[in-house]
Amino acid sequence: MSQQIPGVLGVFSHMDTLIDAIKHFKKNGREDLKVFSPAPLHDIEHALDEKVSPVRRFTLLGGFLGCTLGYVFTSFTSLDWVLPTSGKPVVSPVAFTVIAFELTILFGSIFTLFGIILNAKLFRKRKTLYDDRFTDDKFGIFIPCTGDDAKVLEKELRSQGAEEVTHG
Repeated sequence: MSQQIPGVLGVFSHMDTLIDAIKHFKKNGREDLKVFSPAPLHDIEHALDEKVSPVRRFTLLGGFLGCTLGYVFTSFTSLDWVLPTSGKPVVSPVAFTVIAFELTILFGSIFTLFGIILNAKLFRKRKTLYDDRFTDDKFGIFIPCTGDDAKVLEKELRSQGAEEVTHG
């Protein structure tokens, strides 16, 4: 069983207040924020200033692999069952382009799905405080901390507009 990370959870009702709080904590050097939202919002992403998702690399890798396998598979199949037709080449890349394209799309989408599952941590247990209202209409900020730091952060969260603050 996983150990819960100690910290403070602030609950916000309005996105604008949440964004101001994120900017405040980022300005004060708190980079370890975890933000909860009922829906993905670009304003929150901009306030957090997070790095670009690595899922696009999975898609690119899958696309290259699919395209390569499409040409290699059809070329070796043509060489294995040679059907010479009026002097045309046995291995004709132009004719194999459709199969390579289809495998590019197939492998790209499969690798994208795998990348999402791997990077979204979908199958991991939650280690932070959480409130079920974050899936409905509330926003939240979790800040990992211990001891006296928790009391200071609670006051800061309340001054930034948090309606509720929970320790864990």
